[in-house]
Amino acid sequence: MKSSILSKVLSLLTIISVSRKPMTFSDLVTASGMNKSTIHRLLAICVEEKLVQVDRQRKVYLLGPKVFDLVRNAHSGYDIQAVALDEMLRLHGLFGGNVTIGVPSGHEVVYLRLLESNTTTGPTQRQGMREPFHCSASGKALLAFLPDKVIDAKLSDHEFEQYTKRTITDAATFKSALEHVRQTGFGQNDREEYEYFCGISAPIFNYQAEPIAVLNIWCVQSQHPMSEMEGWSGELIASADRVTNLIGGVRPDVESLRGAEV
Repeated sequence: MKSSILSKVLSLLTIISVSRKPMTFSDLVTASGMNKSTIHRLLAICVEEKLVQVDRQRKVYLLGPKVFDLVRNAHSGYDIQAVALDEMLRLHGLFGGNVTIGVPSGHEVVYLRLLESNTTTGPTQRQGMREPFHCSASGKALLAFLPDKVIDAKLSDHEFEQYTKRTITDAATFKSALEHVRQTGFGQNDREEYEYFCGISAPIFNYQAEPIAVLNIWCVQSQHPMSEMEGWSGELIASADRVTNLIGGVRPDVESLRGAEV
């Protein structure tokens, strides 16, 4: 009996969560196929447990605060670098390049973990290292999937410091690069911060379709030029998508980012 009630409660919550508009009592009866007395009983349980809330003025039902608390607690409880480690090892085994995972921090990317190539020499990304977003593949991958208005706000006071002759030094060119990331699904850095290094990056998304981390592969350009690394992008994106799925995340609809309210 308890399992039957639980199943019906979960069914009811699912119906409310996927609806494009708040649902009335009659809507819930129709969508669920359950009788009115059952819906009354289930709603009473859900409201009491704060799984559902009632807008009495409009006479509609919405997901309650307990549902969002459960989701937030689940997402705050994981270590993204631990969740991503298997995919980092997979990419390292496939390509032999340096593999990192980074997270956004203001106008920079902070790298949490590094699996280092045996052949790399010279300056490299290290755990705890920070990079400006305008000259890194990771920064581009993270910014590209934010709403346009958020991107504009971040660029309004950003200093496009030049590190090499390939560094992007203005907002218009950078926004064009972000549009390319949206189209391809990955960011790239072809010797824009260091003269001898290039890399590709793909974002990881949370349950709100927000980019919260990035998987990155980078190499010495003379060993693996960008033309070769672009061919690795499919596997990189697949790994990032698998991590996204593991944490219950979803990839955003790119069109929804254009001119979106924030």
